[in-house]
Amino acid sequence: MFIEARIPLVCSYDSDADAAYIYLDHPVPAGAAEQVVPFEPEHGMFILDLNAASHVLGVEIIGARKHLPPALLQAILAHTQTTNTE
Repeated sequence: MFIEARIPLVCSYDSDADAAYIYLDHPVPAGAAEQVVPFEPEHGMFILDLNAASHVLGVEIIGARKHLPPALLQAILAHTQTTNTE
């Protein structure tokens, strides 16, 4: 069975560090990530944050310009600029 759902995506991007965070649970309370699981270090760094029940809270992507669609990064930056000027 395949089910598709369109839900709001919450993410952040630090252009200086070229790091993005995609929240699968938002907000993530401080200290909620009990375990961090890095993978694919030779192609960039991807890190899964897991809670105590091993549910994925979010994904950090270091080297985001290389791995994420430019339109997503532009949308994050545009939203951040709009939010900061209001």
